[in-house]
Amino acid sequence: MDTEIQAQLGLPEAAILTLLNLEVGRWGRDFVFTAQAAESGSTVEVPFLLAFYDCSETRWQTYAHIVLAVDAPLPPTMLVSHKLGRDQHRSPARLLTEHFGLSTFYGEFVLRLL
Repeated sequence: MDTEIQAQLGLPEAAILTLLNLEVGRWGRDFVFTAQAAESGSTVEVPFLLAFYDCSETRWQTYAHIVLAVDAPLPPTMLVSHKLGRDQHRSPARLLTEHFGLSTFYGEFVLRLL
């Protein structure tokens, strides 16, 4: 498993990352995730923001086996794998979760504790 996010946030490599919410802005050019990290078996959760701005060439894949009601709140989803890519649209970020896969070229990446 890639540990780029854990390293940049100063978290243990084994920290489990969970995405809690997504805001899409500027007609799909910005993806802003609120998330949390926690060590396995721990009740201490560390909130953080993961954002990709000025996105282009985005590919979004949802999984048919997941059934969600249209008006239901988003369930938390574990980040299974990730590659942060390179900014200025040089190489895509790739996120794989239990509910979706996202690949996007982006202009700017922001990762910070909340």
